[in-house]
Amino acid sequence: MNLVKLSKYFIFISFLIIATGCETTDVEEKVIKPEPVPKIIYTPEVEETVEESDEIVEHFKGVELFLNKSLNDLILKYGKVDFSKIESVYEFHRYNTDNCRIFIQNRSVDKTIINITIYNYKKNLFIETYSKDLCTDI
Repeated sequence: MNLVKLSKYFIFISFLIIATGCETTDVEEKVIKPEPVPKIIYTPEVEETVEESDEIVEHFKGVELFLNKSLNDLILKYGKVDFSKIESVYEFHRYNTDNCRIFIQNRSVDKTIINITIYNYKKNLFIETYSKDLCTDI
């Protein structure tokens, strides 16, 4: 009889070990993350309108005469440039017209213009002197 009792205890303890071993391993729960909500950092109360106060120059006649003159004189006559790239030694500027780009290169130190190039990008043509007929749509 002792053998039957002992085997019952052995089976019962084995069953408990197996049952508790399975219960202690948990399945990972899926974590649901909320979708990010876009945050508005700045909302002005009143819409600001930007008005262009610069006059639009219709033609750049005589622009090639500014070679070896100050960049400030050119800007006073023709207005603010459309694009600028400033480096340590030279500065590059560009005016845009309908068909042409006027490129101006000057020294950074004294703002003296050292090169003026007029390029008609529609006809792929470099022009010596500005021509309203070649650079504007009429």
